[in-house]
Amino acid sequence: MATNFDLAPPPAIVDGLQAVPIDIQSIDARLTFDGATASGTADVTLQFAMGPVAGHPVFDLRQTITAAWLDGASLAPAKLAEHDFGGGANAQLRIVEVSLSAGTTHTLRLTYDLGPPQAPTIGSYLPEMAWSAGPRLHFNFGFTDLAPGRYLEAWIPANLIFDQFALTLEIQIVGAAIAHTVITNGAVTSIGTNHWSVAFPDRFTALSPMLEVRATDALSSATGSVVLPLSAQTVNIEAWKLASNAENLATQIANLQSWLAGNETAIGPYAHGNQFVAYINVGGMEYDGGTTSSPGALQHETFHSWWARGVKPASQDDGWFDEAWTVFNVDNPSSPLPFDFHAPPVTLCPRNAWVRNSAAGSYTQGYRFFEGAAALLGVGVLKSLLRAFYPLHLARPFRTPELEEFLVARSGNADLVDAFHRFVYGFDDPAPMPDLWLHDAPSDPGSDFWPGAFWDSPDLWVRNADDGGTSHQSPESGQDNWFYARVTNRHASAAARHFIVCFNVKNFAGTQFVYPADFLPCTAAAASFDLGPGQSMIVKARWPKADVPPAGTHACMLAAVLTRSERPAAGAHVWEHNNLAQKNLTIVDLAPDAVYLLPFVVPAQLTARARRYDIELVRPAKHAGMVATLVHKTGRLFADKAQMRRPAARARTLSRPPDLSKTLRECGHFDGTERPRGSTATEHFDAAAETDFPPGRVSKISISLKPNESALFALRLKVPAEARRGETLRLDLVQRAAGAKPIIGGIAAEIHVK
Repeated sequence: MATNFDLAPPPAIVDGLQAVPIDIQSIDARLTFDGATASGTADVTLQFAMGPVAGHPVFDLRQTITAAWLDGASLAPAKLAEHDFGGGANAQLRIVEVSLSAGTTHTLRLTYDLGPPQAPTIGSYLPEMAWSAGPRLHFNFGFTDLAPGRYLEAWIPANLIFDQFALTLEIQIVGAAIAHTVITNGAVTSIGTNHWSVAFPDRFTALSPMLEVRATDALSSATGSVVLPLSAQTVNIEAWKLASNAENLATQIANLQSWLAGNETAIGPYAHGNQFVAYINVGGMEYDGGTTSSPGALQHETFHSWWARGVKPASQDDGWFDEAWTVFNVDNPSSPLPFDFHAPPVTLCPRNAWVRNSAAGSYTQGYRFFEGAAALLGVGVLKSLLRAFYPLHLARPFRTPELEEFLVARSGNADLVDAFHRFVYGFDDPAPMPDLWLHDAPSDPGSDFWPGAFWDSPDLWVRNADDGGTSHQSPESGQDNWFYARVTNRHASAAARHFIVCFNVKNFAGTQFVYPADFLPCTAAAASFDLGPGQSMIVKARWPKADVPPAGTHACMLAAVLTRSERPAAGAHVWEHNNLAQKNLTIVDLAPDAVYLLPFVVPAQLTARARRYDIELVRPAKHAGMVATLVHKTGRLFADKAQMRRPAARARTLSRPPDLSKTLRECGHFDGTERPRGSTATEHFDAAAETDFPPGRVSKISISLKPNESALFALRLKVPAEARRGETLRLDLVQRAAGAKPIIGGIAAEIHVK
């Protein structure tokens, strides 16, 4: 049973009740309209699941409930009262005053008389149930983003818009001989005269279904079709209007054919099957594959079938985006205009999960945000990035931080963090500035400069599943993995209202990395909020399986914490700024006497002349005589040629091929079964020049690099014969400038003896 609890608001204590979100699985509603009494009634059953927290279920309905049953037992309507959740005027929700266990499933049946929804009357096309001579019924859902309680909950009990569910409507008109027609984006089945069943798919949310019921003789319609250019799908177009409306439907069909095809070309595949339904009237409101719209707003509303009702907001906090992006693409010029960071902050996403209407500035200030983003990235790049964002978020609603994370990760432009901070979340510049920090080592006190080992940060780790674990796991290729980071705010009084952690993977083991070139663009990013003084917070980001390197890849995980007005200077290394961290640790299972080859890169140094560096090996205290060799293809870079040798070509690098089926690669996956003799690395270093590290707990070999020269080496390790099964051998390879104490690079290896 799929649920969207991760997108739901958190449980809250409201009027002494533990109010908890639910996940509606299906809604079955029977709407009966009686022409003889000019009335309507509803009988609705919800099937829903409780989430991970026990408590009182939350839902909404803007009608007066006359009877209710929970799991078949009668429940007084007073036990379903409305409560204020702090979302603003008219944003109240109903709470079921029965506590239910976590992880359980239930049914809630409600009956009520249909009347005007108890919600604000905002917009040019209001929800209505009205009768005229005949009798003739006019019924329409009349949704709007601009007021609370004006989605499905206006007529039918529903959830907040994070939730996706199947909806079946049975609609019957009695006491009226005149034929009526249903206009909808659902699948209609005729049951009898003026009697229909309408099914809406389980990807719909409370803002998705479109419904109009009108007397047939009051309507005029036209149809057409278009073959879309990417999907090659034929979309059947229905256009409707009142018979008294002079609008030319053939013209609007032609417009829709052009817009649907153009949108698919510019954005991506149409997500709503083989139909698009337009009711040409007044105002403008989007639905999934449909719209009620004036002619002037029709192109805008059609665009929304990609942005707003294709990619959907997970809350009204997130509803600003689709209006802003539609205005940028349809209504106003797609032009760049740099951000003015002296302008007042703008709150488009208030980060209040109980808000029930989109921000008033979505159309204007939201458009201004995308002008600024276009100035940072370029109009073409911005549109290309959003085109890439689109297919990733069709399956379920998205949150605003996901948009920020995607744009920062893909573009690598750190200034977007400042833009979201001030002009989306509405935060002013921090004063004083927080001091965010990732440990380089367990003993790292947090200052920017750290002279110790920095290549195995305890604040970075990988999990194979989104399970909240805090121990590091080897990345598994062929599946999603998850990056985790623990961020600490060192400042004694300043809070970090908003920050983002960028995770990047370099597909080689390197002794050092430089910001921003090695950190941005990045593999994934995680935005977070409200890290108080002295506090720590764990953030996570999905590592998509397509980006997880294949088995056998030597790689390193990097992380950078970015917040408004605080970020590393260009050219900074991990040890030079506390916002940066890396994890460059290889773990491998080997038997005694086995030999292991670990390639690594010594990056280019920005120097004016050739320099010597010491490559220092720190062995386990119990195995100070462990055989270790530094290998280079030509040997040109070894400073002491007298100690260098070039052995005959080997048949294989592994003197005793170990069983590496359980090998762990902690910074990039390594599966020993895919690293046999004959691999590229083995062949590259076969018969290469090599120099042995002298025995001792700490020993070194000197190398010489030209200005801006990087070099590929390998560390060859032999497991001591006396090593015992179950023993762990930890080695660090350290880079220093020759004769100097400061560490400027390093990698680590951990051998689990089997």
